[in-house]
Amino acid sequence: MKKTKSEKAQQTRKKIIQSAEQLLLDNTINKISVRDITTKANVAKGTFYLYFDSKAELAWTLVEKSVLVFDRELTVLRDAPVTKEVLSSLISKAVDFSIKHKKLLQIIHHEYFLAFLQHDHQHKEYEERFTLKIQTWLDRGNQEGIFQIPDTYFYAKFMLISLHDLLERMILGELDYDLASSKEHLTTIMNNILRWGVL
Repeated sequence: MKKTKSEKAQQTRKKIIQSAEQLLLDNTINKISVRDITTKANVAKGTFYLYFDSKAELAWTLVEKSVLVFDRELTVLRDAPVTKEVLSSLISKAVDFSIKHKKLLQIIHHEYFLAFLQHDHQHKEYEERFTLKIQTWLDRGNQEGIFQIPDTYFYAKFMLISLHDLLERMILGELDYDLASSKEHLTTIMNNILRWGVL
């Protein structure tokens, strides 16, 4: 991707991304053109290509916006103590992010958006990266005698997929449950899965 460093350039890039997000609230990505995005952003069509090689690259920027936040939170597990408070904080941050960026996440998880990106391969890479970070934390819990988990990779994958699937279905309105009310329940479920201190 081409990069420029001036503040004006950063503002222009941000305006293009925000315009795309606004258009995607009412239209599928296949129905939005680069011209539509630049018109909404009030920039020349050529300006778009100073920042993005294609509409697909812009779409990936929207995905990475959420992925990077979650990745950063999971990276904290590397040095975090193995405690219920750390797990609760992680779940709370995931829910808070989902509430704050609900519209963006609805766009990203729309079936047409994912099909446009041919998302499956990249999704598996993200899932594996996140799983390994959780597994490392669980491994430490085993070493410290906090857990007695026979297969930490399986548990990490299960926890990640369960949390992601439940939040996704709430974000998309497929579960008639309020996101803000889910923190306590999700934390209880994850604590029960880990069976802290139970031999």
